[in-house]
Amino acid sequence: MKEISVLIVEDDPMVQEINKRFIAKLKDFRVLAVASHGEEALKMLETVKPQLILLDIFMPRVDGLTTLKEIRKRGVNSDVILITADKSVQTVQEAIRYGVVDYIIKPFKFDRFKEALQNYKRFKEKLQETEVFQQKDLDSILYASQEQEENPLPKGLNQVTLDSILNYLRQHTEYLTSMELAQAVGIARVTARRYMEYLAEKRIVDIELEYGSVGRPIHKFRISEDQNSISTD
Repeated sequence: MKEISVLIVEDDPMVQEINKRFIAKLKDFRVLAVASHGEEALKMLETVKPQLILLDIFMPRVDGLTTLKEIRKRGVNSDVILITADKSVQTVQEAIRYGVVDYIIKPFKFDRFKEALQNYKRFKEKLQETEVFQQKDLDSILYASQEQEENPLPKGLNQVTLDSILNYLRQHTEYLTSMELAQAVGIARVTARRYMEYLAEKRIVDIELEYGSVGRPIHKFRISEDQNSISTD
């Protein structure tokens, strides 16, 4: 994929530098230009054609929302991510109406910045790969952040299996081995052990060691007594 060109529109020199530094860390992005206010940005857009605009709201001369509206009025073929300290519902609603692809609230961390740009990059790649979208493809792009937030499970674990295990544990409060749990839920013993270790790490289940005459102790698990409602966050 070709590099994605970015126009930074930000009046604070320090934030300009932060944005440039963050972009430099990301593959396939480059800063095309930097504007200190909306008026300057609109002037630049007469000659430069960025694919993505990182736009602040609180700026002198022409603010970000006015700039965004003018960008749409002119039919500029650039996508916009707002990066601003403005948290008002009215501003967020208006920004969405004018088609921003993301909204980052200051102060922000690199991880959130990276997530926004990578989601955008993935969307652009999908546009190049296909002529017709399937619903699942759109969902994977539009709701990627939400899925990551709602399903923060380690690689190899999934929410459906986890829910099945938790439901069984709620109904059977005695200590169970990984083999017993695996047979009850219909998964491999090794898989059951991984889920139980994850739940133990989250302190959602308790562990009991059963010692025999020889060999290693057997690990047995049960739902913790204080887990009236289970959360895997």
